Amino acid sequence: MLYRDLDQQTKEDLRNYFEERDYAVIAVPKEEPIRVYVIKADRVVETARRVHQLDPGSTILLGEWLLSALILSSLLKHGSPQKVLLKLSTPEYSLVAEADGMGRVRGFIGKGDPEGEETITVVKELRMGTPYTSIIPVVSKSIRENLLYYFEQSEQIKTALDLGVVLKEDGSVKHAGAYMIQTMGGTSPKVEELLLKRVRELPPYSQILSLGKRPEEFLEELIGDMKPRIVGLKEIEYYCPCNEEIAKASLSLLSMEEIEEILAEGPAEVVCNFCGRVYRFDRESLSM
Repeated sequence: MLYRDLDQQTKEDLRNYFEERDYAVIAVPKEEPIRVYVIKADRVVETARRVHQLDPGSTILLGEWLLSALILSSLLKHGSPQKVLLKLSTPEYSLVAEADGMGRVRGFIGKGDPEGEETITVVKELRMGTPYTSIIPVVSKSIRENLLYYFEQSEQIKTALDLGVVLKEDGSVKHAGAYMIQTMGGTSPKVEELLLKRVRELPPYSQILSLGKRPEEFLEELIGDMKPRIVGLKEIEYYCPCNEEIAKASLSLLSMEEIEEILAEGPAEVVCNFCGRVYRFDRESLSM
């Protein structure tokens, strides 16, 4: 496995290369089976805010959900197009986010179902494109608490995590990020206890972000004495792959009668929920 020690040169290289970019770092201590994943996503969440024209409350809500999808994407094969789809359903609203192993993420806030149950659905693509679906109840108003419950129930991996979105006075995004720590089988009880103590003493991650901490700086403070090695890096971005062909294909879900009714009033419109792009199709473009 290729790796880089988290030394001064590595920190400088990361700062220089990712100065104007969002990114995620995966690190492990030299001698303990512990995995730490830290995300910087300022621009991702700001892009989502602008695309969806969100108010401050909705920016934080969707921002935390995008960060959740990025956290879960760390379970996918690194650098692969495999995806994880994450949906939160409540009577008031729904949150949808999708992320892949290449660091691409997108999402939106939709309408809730007043008569529906509060659930979280996680769909992961495994190898060979096989999907795995897990559905758990919503156990808290806190997205963090719901994620922890998911890891406890569905992944059964000892996990600690936190995420945060910090806004400027004008409502735009100043900082957004998250971290996840997982201890695997074989971690020494002494180190497990030490990590648990350190996590409990941490302030909310939004406060850490407000100090301008970068992922590698947080890593160093958390496990710097364990000789951490960086084993994975990826740039992350808000990315929507929708196009005219995909939009046109979505109309095939409608009956001919439904399409005729739409065309009688003008071109058929398809709006992408993830990025807001509008695609218009007249009778000729639909070959009708």
